[in-house]
Amino acid sequence: MKTETPLASLRRVVAWYFDHVYSVTEGPGVVPFYCDPLRVGRFAVDPRALADGRDAALFKLFVALSMYQARRDVLIMRQQRAMSASVVSALSSPERLALLLSETECAHLAAPAAFDSGCDVAKLGSFVDCASRPGLACPVKDATTHLRRMGDSGKLPTSAWLHHWKDGGLRALLTEVREAEPDPGRRAELLVESLARVHRVGRKLATLFVAAVSTPSLAPGLTPWFPEIDGTALVVVDTHVARAIDALRRPGAPSSYEARARWLKKQAAVLDLREFHPNVPSYAPRLVQQALYSFGSKSNRTDAGDPCAPEGAPCRACVPRLCPFA
Repeated sequence: MKTETPLASLRRVVAWYFDHVYSVTEGPGVVPFYCDPLRVGRFAVDPRALADGRDAALFKLFVALSMYQARRDVLIMRQQRAMSASVVSALSSPERLALLLSETECAHLAAPAAFDSGCDVAKLGSFVDCASRPGLACPVKDATTHLRRMGDSGKLPTSAWLHHWKDGGLRALLTEVREAEPDPGRRAELLVESLARVHRVGRKLATLFVAAVSTPSLAPGLTPWFPEIDGTALVVVDTHVARAIDALRRPGAPSSYEARARWLKKQAAVLDLREFHPNVPSYAPRLVQQALYSFGSKSNRTDAGDPCAPEGAPCRACVPRLCPFA
């Protein structure tokens, strides 16, 4: 039996996505998960504030999406739903965080450079503290405790605030990028590069955020940066996407983030997505990537009641080498 080509497999995954996911659980007519309190609790971003591009809504979205790293989505959503209003406010409200920082007597919290070089908050056994000001109550320490992750994960909200939201920094960054680069797609890439410098964010999470506010085919009406910023060609390479790309590419292909993203964009250039849906761009790597992610996420498909999930379910042999239930 002749082996299916990578492009043929990818085409079938994309067809599956538009049949079972797009306009069903995400996309047009569906509230995105980050605006849905039933899924993310008090981390849900107000759709009107997001559509207006308000700083507070964008900060909350940035922090909420940045929690989706190294753990399954369903677990992160469960954690977000369990957090109280006061905890969510301390983590994701720029006004509340700014007040907490101003009330903390630590010189490392005053400016980005001082924070980057001086803040040494970490987990010490089961406790969270720092060597610089041990015992001092601090929003960074509190955030690390609330997030229950790596020892310095609590630095993320403060890092984002100091680097990009304090004193209108995000608006200034957008203005700088628009003036420096005429191409909306390249502008999106520049924003990713800048936001990726926030502590514990990196390229994947920065791409997820920029794409969320600049790719209207995924969240119509809730992408305030589009069309001046266009994230349609961005690619979020998470574990599921990386595994799928590696299964489709030739053995021994480079395993860097850039190499995988470049391969996916090359395949997306051959696919005309209007074959699958009339109201999407013909070239949209972000949607092709989302198809791979949706198809490859066993926990998300199981949580959504996918008919392939139950043990003993008959195999439809849709794309066997990418199937998470095989």
